[in-house]
Amino acid sequence: MGMKITVKVRFNTSYEKLESFGNNMYLAYLMMGEDEESGKILCALLSKKLGVPPTRVEYAGKDTRGYYVFEYL
Repeated sequence: MGMKITVKVRFNTSYEKLESFGNNMYLAYLMMGEDEESGKILCALLSKKLGVPPTRVEYAGKDTRGYYVFEYL
C-alpha cells in the first residue's frame, strides 16, 4: 500500500491549478465540470506535480467528505 493523497476539487473555474497544503492534501481548480473522467484528469495533474509517471498515481475513489483520494504507488 502506498501513500494516500487527498484532493479537494473546485470545478468550472476560469483557470486550472493544483495547490499543495502539505500533509498530502491538495486543492485543485479545474475548468471543466465534474464527470466520470475527473479522476483520470486529476491523476494526470498529480503525477505531473509529483514528477512521477501517471502509472504511479492511482485513483482510489472519494472519501466521506466528497474529496478525491489517490494512492501514490
